Amino acid sequence: MKITDFLTKEMIAVDLKAEGRKNLLAAMVDHIIAQGGLDAGRREVLLAKLAERESMGSTGIGGGVAIPHASGENLDKILVAIGKFPEGVEYDAIDGKPVNLAFMIVGPEREPRAHLQLLAAIVRTLRNKELQKNILESDSPEEIFLSLARFEKN
Repeated sequence: MKITDFLTKEMIAVDLKAEGRKNLLAAMVDHIIAQGGLDAGRREVLLAKLAERESMGSTGIGGGVAIPHASGENLDKILVAIGKFPEGVEYDAIDGKPVNLAFMIVGPEREPRAHLQLLAAIVRTLRNKELQKNILESDSPEEIFLSLARFEKN
């Protein structure tokens, strides 16, 4: 499964700001809405689902990365959004370090297998520290998308 099958350049934001995990989630959801990936009327339900998932344990996987994810009956398709937070966000990550990079997965409840496969693909991809560094150093959504696409080709 390829991340780029569920990601568009429009779903990548390179200069987000947030204070705390809750605001990071809201910033990412607002970006998804602004880019037409989700109807604004679904915002609060999605934020509640994301908060519910975070209450089970932080999705901050360490190394400055978080992978918040949620599914809900009000979502039509699986999509991925990437947010860069250059100033870092306190997120209660497993290593206690701030998050600078978030990959958000949202999708319908009826597709749990695809959701989990995509989550696993993101974790595998982010194990490549060179790619992670390239993403963090990229200044544009296009650069990030192309870095991911090149990596997934190999």
